[in-house]
Amino acid sequence: MRKTLALLLCLGSFAGAAQVTLREGETGRLGARHLTVLEVQDRRCGPTADCLADVVARVQVKQNGRASVLTLSWPPERVPRWSGVGVVAVSGGSALTVKLTNRPPGNRAPGQTLTLRRGETGQLGPRQVKLLGLETRVCSPQVLCVRSRVTTVYLDVRQGGQKSWLALEYPAPVAHSGVRLVKATDEARPALTFSDVGE
Repeated sequence: MRKTLALLLCLGSFAGAAQVTLREGETGRLGARHLTVLEVQDRRCGPTADCLADVVARVQVKQNGRASVLTLSWPPERVPRWSGVGVVAVSGGSALTVKLTNRPPGNRAPGQTLTLRRGETGQLGPRQVKLLGLETRVCSPQVLCVRSRVTTVYLDVRQGGQKSWLALEYPAPVAHSGVRLVKATDEARPALTFSDVGE
């Protein structure tokens, strides 16, 4: 009985989800949205060091007279768990500064901020934070990327008697946009399955 109930609950959570499978250049309907797959790059190339190992698609989404273009990947980027410190901004030329916060994403309560240069230490709530360094990667114009420019911020964080090391990405991975790429077939011209699961 328990197994049947668990299965029914699981199926019920997906019952309202719409799905559509499209190839590059095709248009279809996903619930109230019209999707057109503009471009696909299949970068699955096996276990090599320089392999990006994903499928990325640029998709035009039309809904209620408005159009937008999303860049989606399979498998999707993982949104990291909140670690108590987040990056608000990276700015400056040769002497880069990083603005940090202790306010979790989506939380409207006021939080503290701290701006540091490489090698500097400051206090962010109960945490002592040191900026160890930064590394920026820029996506080549020939390559589809969900984020065209990503800066990894390396931090040393101390709280009480504990010490930890963090690598935070700015901008952070994109949150759920209402459309997800949930499957890509392994063919020369992959069929992509999109879903609105999780809305």
